Amino acid sequence: MLTSAGIARVRVYLKPKVGLLSTGDELVELGNKPRHGQLVNSNIYILTARLQELDCEPVPIGIGRDSHDSIVEMLRTGLKTDLLISTGGVSVGEKDYVHECLQSLGFIKKFCKVAIKPGKPVLFGTVGETPVFGLPGNPVSSAATFELFAKPALRLLAGYPDQSPQMVRAELTGAVTPGRKREAFLWGYLKQIVLDFFFTPASRQGSGQNRSIQGANALLPLPPDEEEWKPGRRVEVMLLYSST
Repeated sequence: MLTSAGIARVRVYLKPKVGLLSTGDELVELGNKPRHGQLVNSNIYILTARLQELDCEPVPIGIGRDSHDSIVEMLRTGLKTDLLISTGGVSVGEKDYVHECLQSLGFIKKFCKVAIKPGKPVLFGTVGETPVFGLPGNPVSSAATFELFAKPALRLLAGYPDQSPQMVRAELTGAVTPGRKREAFLWGYLKQIVLDFFFTPASRQGSGQNRSIQGANALLPLPPDEEEWKPGRRVEVMLLYSST
């Protein structure tokens, strides 16, 4: 269509290059046997898959060890991408160095910690012109905060005019209990039957329960301080996969 109209040059958006940095001495790469107190770095695979599905180019940086020098060195590499995502090290633990290391590189903090579950310890700001997201280390928390915060930013970088999540009204098929102080986001399965939609929450919703992500195609926002929601209630769920 462009060539038939005589148009030889057009303006396009490049695929966002996204740096992925994992942090923590407890992490080992896939293929290495974890010792006591260690675990496989699964976040890198979850986030890489989602970035590819969103038509972004993942750039794995590696695992930053629990030292200022190690993390700063890897952050410098990651900041050469269009957007940097780190996982772990953003809470207030003794070895949570990410925020401190970013500050040494000129980090301008936009927000730190949000009243949601899972994913309270999430960090966002910029170093120069590069946006940086510090996501929690727990796989479910990392995946949820990616969908809620990083994904809209990536859609903006990719040139989509609308970065808001696509919401669908559906019937709840199982009971759910809202949190007391924080807005909760539950993983689950949205299914269309004839002309209606039905949402079934995953049976396990803990921050370390990777099974809750498996097969999930939607998130259910639950405001705090409400009574139990019964099956049959009409709810608004957020699609994880959309046509645009």
